[in-house]
Amino acid sequence: MCNHSKSTTVAMSAAFLAIGMKEHADFERAYARYSESEEGGQIELVAALTSYVPIIATIFDNEERDFPGVFHYEVTEPFGAWFAGSLCATGKLPEWIDGMVKLAEMVEAFFAQGCNQVPMLEKTSVTRATNYQIGSLV
Repeated sequence: MCNHSKSTTVAMSAAFLAIGMKEHADFERAYARYSESEEGGQIELVAALTSYVPIIATIFDNEERDFPGVFHYEVTEPFGAWFAGSLCATGKLPEWIDGMVKLAEMVEAFFAQGCNQVPMLEKTSVTRATNYQIGSLV
């Protein structure tokens, strides 16, 4: 669990996602290809990327397992790079569900590095965070 304020966690999550996306080797080419399409522009790109921020921030703030490393360096930033890679490969924004599957894989791989971790057989952190986010909207 984290001792940052919720707004700090959200801001840090968004920033590390953006860093990961911008530092991807092919981001500029991917963005140019995307912006030439009829799918959208910079606003749509940022909106799609930041749609994952509430999930990431909820995991960061509420995960009960020990953090075996630096979450934003090892999960959030690489997820931003994955997002850019997907954009580069297809010229389109990744489907949200594909992003959720990738995020779940990254989160579970991160926590699997830790010693004395109990495997999460029933629900992953991403599932719990998604359920929490949906519950807060109702």
